[in-house]
Amino acid sequence: MTGPKRIGILTLSVGSGHVRAAEVIQRALLDGGDNVEVRTLDAVALARPWFRWVYVESYWWMLRYAPGLWRRLFERRQRKAHRATAPRWVFRRGCVEVLRQLKAFAPHLVIATEIGAAEIAALGKREGCFNSPILAVQTDFQTEPPWVQREIDVYGVGSEEAKAQLIGWGVSPHRIVFCGIPIDPAFGLVFDQAEVRRALGLDPRRPVILVMGGGMGPAPLDEIIQSLEGCGLPLQVLAVSGRDRAVKARLEGLRARIALDLHILGWSNNIPELMSAADLLITKPGGVTIAEALAVGVPLLLTHPIPGPEERHVRYLERNGVAVQARSLAEIPQLAYQLLSSPEKLAERARRAHELARPDAAHAIAQVGRALLETATYIDFLAPPPARSGESAHLM
Repeated sequence: MTGPKRIGILTLSVGSGHVRAAEVIQRALLDGGDNVEVRTLDAVALARPWFRWVYVESYWWMLRYAPGLWRRLFERRQRKAHRATAPRWVFRRGCVEVLRQLKAFAPHLVIATEIGAAEIAALGKREGCFNSPILAVQTDFQTEPPWVQREIDVYGVGSEEAKAQLIGWGVSPHRIVFCGIPIDPAFGLVFDQAEVRRALGLDPRRPVILVMGGGMGPAPLDEIIQSLEGCGLPLQVLAVSGRDRAVKARLEGLRARIALDLHILGWSNNIPELMSAADLLITKPGGVTIAEALAVGVPLLLTHPIPGPEERHVRYLERNGVAVQARSLAEIPQLAYQLLSSPEKLAERARRAHELARPDAAHAIAQVGRALLETATYIDFLAPPPARSGESAHLM
């Protein structure tokens, strides 16, 4: 009897979105009823302590205290098409345990859900820790040059724009699949908004704004909510603080100082319902959070983007007519009022959001993974059609 096919999912918990993506892909693989064993490895949890300081904490420090420096570094990496987020020795020496566990697990397929994780996977394959296909799954609507590694066999991207970028950097289009950003399929379910609002203790007739900070470089939720007092509408505000106790404490302290009907939640597994209850979502534009909101169809007011990647998300979403950006706290109440005072515009933004959404992305990625597990299908999947006369070959 043949044993199960082993699939290693490699992530790097710089932000919560990459971990959520790994979790939903794992569930999608197991939902298929195939004989598979899936193991998720978080490089941050397994790496040497100094790796976190060098690779993760330095990034956080720049976002908090020198965002302009991070923006310049990011734009330079894009412009120069740098193929690494860090020197190779940082991954080789800092992620010894990650590479050891990959070698011991001997996966038939490796899936990477974060840019550094993709570099680690490529390094592991290059240095003989495993010899199996790598599927790189991106959680943004645009991409970056370090994703381009010769050892990566297939890319699952979040948009046609990301696909075009990879092709421009030399990746064969036959190795790129537009799957969408992996999210929980529950975000694609249709909820009765009035019923959800009643279940949450909300008035179905009054406008509801959901405010989220995201799991990476959180926005100042208390200041955002306080600014909404200037909106001039009888708002009900749902505030999700996640696992950040300090943020939740500040929100609790805010409750007595504002006239808004404020509902404070910590960590919640009911984000699909909360988004369905809302007329408007105010959030920072992290890739996974935005993909979830598009699947629900909730209009977006974006604020406090991380310099570089999330600023590009804002431009992508504004071009597609599903979001507006508040460039300062002072703009938030006016933009919220304009959006909530125009049901027709809200409905049009919701329609466009549904057009961009890929709620089945996790299962599409799992299907690509299953194809890569089968040798014959794997070869067929990657084989490009015969080149026509005069057609140049891609690098990868």
